[in-house]
Amino acid sequence: MITLRNLDQLLKENLKDKIVFVRVDLNIPIKDNLILDDTRIERIIPTIKELKKHGCKICLLSHFGRPDGKNNENFSLKQVIPSLEKHLREKIIFSESLYGDNVKTILNNAPSKSIILFENTRFEDGEEKNDKELAKKISMNGNYFVNDAFSVSHRSHMSTTGLSNYLPSYSGRYLEQEILMINEALSVSEGKRLGIIGGSKISTKLKVLENLTEKLDILFVGGGMANTFLLAQGFKIGKSLCEKSMLDIALNILEAAKNKNCKIILPEDALIAKNMEKGTPFDEVTIDKVPDDGLILDIGSKTIRSMNEYLNNVNSVVWCGPLGLFEVNPFQTGTVAIAKEISNLTKKNKLVSIAGGGDTVAALSQSNYDKGFTYISTAGGAFLELLAGEELPGIEVLKT
Repeated sequence: MITLRNLDQLLKENLKDKIVFVRVDLNIPIKDNLILDDTRIERIIPTIKELKKHGCKICLLSHFGRPDGKNNENFSLKQVIPSLEKHLREKIIFSESLYGDNVKTILNNAPSKSIILFENTRFEDGEEKNDKELAKKISMNGNYFVNDAFSVSHRSHMSTTGLSNYLPSYSGRYLEQEILMINEALSVSEGKRLGIIGGSKISTKLKVLENLTEKLDILFVGGGMANTFLLAQGFKIGKSLCEKSMLDIALNILEAAKNKNCKIILPEDALIAKNMEKGTPFDEVTIDKVPDDGLILDIGSKTIRSMNEYLNNVNSVVWCGPLGLFEVNPFQTGTVAIAKEISNLTKKNKLVSIAGGGDTVAALSQSNYDKGFTYISTAGGAFLELLAGEELPGIEVLKT
């Protein structure tokens, strides 16, 4: 279990008019000046509100996009100010600099409980290099540092780890919740734990697979990576996506899982087609009847029924990766069906359900069953690395 220095400890301090830097993740999808998803903004509100109650000045730090260390108006955080003001119901002060006399003036003139949004941290070349001098310059204007951005905590950047070298550092409520929820799903004290791993490649989730076979009782492998396991076991998979270089590793994972008493489940049947175009004809076949020119694009109805039975006999589920080509109808069927069952069981308090990873969040959102889950992480790489048992630099510096 990971334990961090958190807001409970920070709020014991006298924060009146103190400067608290809060690392948040405002790297949200924007198109034509419209924010497509403001979930990350919604989730940082509790930390900001708690800090405000204690009279400090809150300085928000975030990156946005990939400006490669250069000032680029297309990646300015000015774009998120309207949404921030809407959620916080107050005016946001904007600082175009991260340090220097201008920042000192802004902070000195800002009244108690002000919220100051700083410009994109990645406009500074030293952000992603975790430059010590940059961290020192910024920290000179602050008293405390709070990390409330779990999604970037797998990066050792200036704004995730660097500031911790110069300021007393704590976790925010959002970051703390992400870690608590993932830990809860992996360590339920009673009953069985099930994992669902999808996506295209074993190679990108190898450590996740290895770690989860140690922590879970049952692991269902779907999506493109299931094809590699199937081929390794001698099944024909037609023209389906597969990593032939990973066949021996797939067999090793299956053997290791057996030794760890983790049951790995693979699809029993599949939806197949000859191409991945919208409206393409498709068929449902058992996994031993995939034709030479077939593409496996989703799990079939028999697999869905089998998975639902497993879900009704476990106490927690962790899901990472879609089970089919969810962007194209009807190959979202398996993902939607499993999401529906998990959502229903969660609502009945029969299941603790955690999901994360970029494609997973998109697929579950598309299914309209995402709101039924216990928790959906907005983190991508950080979620995967925590599932893989990796040490996350932004978390390590906050440990008690």
